[in-house]
Amino acid sequence: MERRLPCPERIVDMVGFGFGMGACGGFAITFVRGLRDNPAGHRISGAFSTARYRAPQLGGTFAMWSGLFHLFECGVAQRHRDPNGARSSIDGAICGFLTAGVLSFRSGPRLAAMNAMSGGFCILLVDVFTGHLRFT
Repeated sequence: MERRLPCPERIVDMVGFGFGMGACGGFAITFVRGLRDNPAGHRISGAFSTARYRAPQLGGTFAMWSGLFHLFECGVAQRHRDPNGARSSIDGAICGFLTAGVLSFRSGPRLAAMNAMSGGFCILLVDVFTGHLRFT
């Protein structure tokens, strides 16, 4: 069985991981987009400038999503005998549902409900495709 960090440390660890992944991935994607969008004489410098400006913003967005997801994961995990053990796919889908719903709450109840369903379904799909499908 997979052992994980206890809940308060896990949330902080995953917020940092989410920021790092969002910043690195956001830099790469924004740099490539900047190469395409900038004029011929300024492609590299414009792409680098755009990516350097945009990467921390994307990192913060990923960190917020990761922090909320793992906050809900720690809350949902408290119903198990071993809250620090491996989570089930249903728990992950519930956490994705709650995270997407909270993040889109300002858009109205209908859109928040649709985004929440999409978030739970996407997390369940990630578990299926990565081979971590568990129902216990």
